[in-house]
Formats: sequence, C-alpha cells, structure tokens
Amino acid sequence: MMSEVTLASMLFAALFCGWLAERIGLPGVVGQIGAGLLIGPAGFAFLSASQVTDHWAEIGVLLLMFLAGIESDVDLLKKHFKQSFSVALAGVVTPFTVFFVFGHLLGYGNEQALLWGVLFSATSVSITAQILTEYKQIKSEAGTTILGAAVIDDLLAVLMWTVFETTFGLGGGQHMGLGLTVFLMLAYLAALLLFLYWALPKVIAVLTKVAHPAMVVTVVFSLILFSAYFAEELGLSGAIVAFLLGLLFSRLPVHEGVEHGITILGNVLFIPIFFVNIGLKVSWTGQEKHLWLIILLTVLAIVTKFVGPVLGARLTGMAKRPAYIVGVGMVSRGEMALVIANLALAAHLLKADVYAAMVLVILLTTIFTPIALKPMLKR
Repeated sequence: MMSEVTLASMLFAALFCGWLAERIGLPGVVGQIGAGLLIGPAGFAFLSASQVTDHWAEIGVLLLMFLAGIESDVDLLKKHFKQSFSVALAGVVTPFTVFFVFGHLLGYGNEQALLWGVLFSATSVSITAQILTEYKQIKSEAGTTILGAAVIDDLLAVLMWTVFETTFGLGGGQHMGLGLTVFLMLAYLAALLLFLYWALPKVIAVLTKVAHPAMVVTVVFSLILFSAYFAEELGLSGAIVAFLLGLLFSRLPVHEGVEHGITILGNVLFIPIFFVNIGLKVSWTGQEKHLWLIILLTVLAIVTKFVGPVLGARLTGMAKRPAYIVGVGMVSRGEMALVIANLALAAHLLKADVYAAMVLVILLTTIFTPIALKPMLKR
C-alpha cells in the first residue's frame, strides 16, 4: 500500500524538480524523472519502486496516451498512415537485426539474441507524447507520424513477444497457439472500438443530462481502466487502447470537458508518479562491471531507433527536419521494453545483474528523448 508520505514525497519531488528543470531550459519531464533518481536508490534512497508505485505509474501512462489521442486529429493520422507504417516497420527491423547480431557476437544463443532483438525493438511514445503536447506539436506532420507509428510499433512489439514466448514455451504462450492469441487480441480491439463507436454517443448523451459535476469524467476514467485491463489480460498494450479511446472521444461534442477533467486528474496525480517511478527504478549497485556493456547498448539503442525511423520517413517523402524529429521521438524504450524485460526476468531468461543493466539502458534512452527533442521542436 502506498503511504501518504510516499505519495506526498513523489508528488512534491516531481513538482519541484520539474519546475527546476524548466528554469534551466530542460523539459519538465526530465526534472520529474530526475526527481525519482534523486529520492530513489540511485540518489538518497529515500524511496524505491514497488508494485504499488508501478500500478499508479501504469495509470499515468494510460491517461497520458488517452490525452495524446484526444488531442490528435483522426484525419491527419489517416493522411500520414503510409509514413507511420514505414517509420514503425523500419524502426522495428533495424534494432531487431542489430541487437540479434550483437547478442550472437557476445556469445549468446538464438533464444537470448532474439530476446535482445525483441526487447530493444519496442518504442514507448508516452514521453514523446508529453513533449509534443507541451510544445503543441501533436498535430504537426512529425507529431502525427510519431503517434501513428507508435501504435503500429506497439502492436508489432506485442506480436514479436507473443511469437517469442510461444516459440520457446514461456508464460501464457504455452497455453494458446500463436494464431489464437493474435486473433483474440485483434478481435478484442476491433470489438471494443466498434462497440464504443456505436455506443459512446448514446451513453454520453444520457450522462450529460445527469446533474453530477464529475459524472462524465468518472465514467471515462473507469472506461480507460477497464478497457486497458482486459486488453493487457490478452497480452495487448493498454497504452494502445487508451490512445485509441482518446481518438474516439476527440470526435464527441464533450471532448473539451473530458480532456480538461482527465488533464487535471492526470497532471496532478498519476502522470507525475509515472515519471518519478522511472527514476526510482535506477540503481547503480553492481553496475560497474557492466559499464562498457551499458554504454555500448545505450549507443546502439539510440542509433538504431533513430536511423531506422528516419530512413522510413525519408523513403515516404518526408523532409529532413521532421524526419529527424520522428527519429528522435521514436528512441525512447520506456514502459513497453520494461514490461518485456520483467517478463524475461520472470522466465529466467535474464540474470538479475544483466536485467538491472538492461533497465538502466532503457531508462537512459527514455531520458535522452526529451532532452534531444526539445531544441528540435523549438526551432
């Protein structure tokens, strides 16, 4: 259970460090991640990540992606679908190939090398979405392409992990065949979106007549949590579902009120906890012996996720500057890679010390993205 002191400490640290980061010209999210580094095991060790903080952080991701969806333009996403697909495909193939080969060069077998390829192919766009929102670039060519690519990238990452665990008989993959698993994921997603597309306008019309100030926002918040929970039970990313729900709400008459309510709920409580929790996961203990590996993996992680999407964007005719923004925006691995790393640790595919090194690399890419992206968006 998260105590009052833990919650207050995380929120206060996020508020202060976020403000301090902005004062020295860095994005606020960097300060919030830095707050976790400061009060966590990497700093004063006042707090550490736990199952409870992870759950609260997951809600922060869902709200962040819902807000990214509700602020997006469906027509622009359709317009840039070709670019998004090209970026996502190149952004998965490039790191997967490089890390698979690199794993073999380090002497690992196919299973470990494939794991490294899958783990570093995943993109987490939640950090990028926050920066795009902060600088009002969600509806730009680069912003729209990044968000569209991130959804496709997440689907590809989930599919790759499903293939991996089914092939090697891990976790839930040994109970259902690959075809059935993928079918259930896609069927759930299609059924949910079709039902909500038909039902949401009718439900919202009824709710707006109820004399309760928080009725609509409360129902929307609950819908996000329920939808994400059932999606993740099937192995699908809850963040994808939250983003798509945001897109559905963006076309409803009540979208401004819903966006306002979810923004307050997210920015006051859950979203800062998500960023602070990233920093809480970092520990320097025992990492000295993996220092060279951490540096090399971080460089490869950044370069492969930058080069792949940039090539994908340029091949579809995007100009250099927005293509470079897309490349940097796709670098962050974040929560998707952490989920895969945690599953691999639970399946004993990663040793504890190597897992810790992987987490550090993932978090370094997460911190790199907003720092590198801000000056590009301000030009």
